[in-house]
Amino acid sequence: MYPRLINQIKKAIESKKGEDIKIYNVKDKNPLFDYVIICTGLNEKNMDAITSNIEDTLEEQSFEVKSIEGLGSSDWILVDCYDAIVHIMSQSYREHVKLDELIKNNK
Repeated sequence: MYPRLINQIKKAIESKKGEDIKIYNVKDKNPLFDYVIICTGLNEKNMDAITSNIEDTLEEQSFEVKSIEGLGSSDWILVDCYDAIVHIMSQSYREHVKLDELIKNNK
């Protein structure tokens, strides 16, 4: 069972058709945040919609988004939610960067 924050982020991604959602608990490896969430967006418009929905959903639930980087990018958007970092990537960029593998190998 994930904390409420993580569940809300996951629901926000799913409701905007984000794909291949992965949630990594990095509490023991990172002093700055507890979770990394990675998902794939279908295109730039979809990635922006996912980002906006995360922001709106968390605000409705009294959580805060610290910052958003890369909005309007066609490849990678990062949403800093304090205890969680969300990476929204295009399929090709996700395959290129291999962030999932980096996280798995550092566990």
